[in-house]
Amino acid sequence: MDSIISQNEYDNLKNNLDNLKNILPQEIADIDKLPLGISKVIEDFKASKSYKGIGETEKEINDFVKASLEKLKKKVSDDFKGRMDELETAMSSAKMNAAKNIQAFLSSDALKVIDMGINLKLVEGVYDSSVKYIAEGGIEYEFSLNTRSLEIFKEPIKFGSLEKGVKIPVNSGSNWVGKETQVDYEKIDRYYLSSASINKGNLFVVFSDPDSDGKVTFVMSRGNDNAFLSIEYSIDKQTIDITGNSALSSTIEMERIQDPLDRIYGSIMEIESNKMKLTHLYQDGTEILETGNLKQFAMKVFEMKKEILQNLFKNQSSTTGGSLNVKERLSLAGDPGKEIAKIVGISI
Repeated sequence: MDSIISQNEYDNLKNNLDNLKNILPQEIADIDKLPLGISKVIEDFKASKSYKGIGETEKEINDFVKASLEKLKKKVSDDFKGRMDELETAMSSAKMNAAKNIQAFLSSDALKVIDMGINLKLVEGVYDSSVKYIAEGGIEYEFSLNTRSLEIFKEPIKFGSLEKGVKIPVNSGSNWVGKETQVDYEKIDRYYLSSASINKGNLFVVFSDPDSDGKVTFVMSRGNDNAFLSIEYSIDKQTIDITGNSALSSTIEMERIQDPLDRIYGSIMEIESNKMKLTHLYQDGTEILETGNLKQFAMKVFEMKKEILQNLFKNQSSTTGGSLNVKERLSLAGDPGKEIAKIVGISI
């Protein structure tokens, strides 16, 4: 409701601003017409008199009028600009209030969430993260997260800080002398966490080598009781499926890798509750925050939740104060308030 009221305020302010922008050119044009009238008066006066030096006087008057009218135009323009600036400031405030009310609503988990994904990425030495929700009614929304609220994410994470001395097998070959398989390992202590995400309960983590383009990608799929882990190593545009190679997978120190990944998984899930700002809101594929059509979104939510709201407003209406408050808020919402009143079954 509050978001609709703020949106109405924004729309009214914008209409006022648009009117001022349209009026100003006409005001300036009217001022520019004044010299024509003054010149005609002087010309008529000259025609009826034969004063010497009247031409010089005419020039002095015209110069004075021109200078004075330029000052007047500046005053008028400055006055209009000041009023426009005030309106734009008020519009920004109204728009922010509307967005914050929507943000507060979505933060309350009022919509049924069908799916959720959390993304984390190292950008210029700092971890940025966001969470995206897919909710009922074709609604999707995304929040930025306060990643630094957790100690683990306050600086780039090296694998060695989670578990020291872990090596992954990256190559294998036969020893022709003993015909035994030889395995080459890559120690990943220095590798840093460059990105991570959780989608559909699965963890995707990339650790990168600071000295080359080498990367290790871990995918941990959580099942009922057990977690399935896959590992890939890539360097120089070549990718090695480590867990898909029996000669390599048999030498993996699974437990020493699993524990750090479990810690990362738990930490990423923990920051999901530390929401900072609503960054995207989609309704049926349309970005609502960019278009500013928060009324349409709010009306859709009221329609989706009408049965719950009907019961809620019915209970509030059982007391005089509650009934008056609901009707007052709906009245402030204008035409959308009348539509909402119809949806929830009350009269205003």
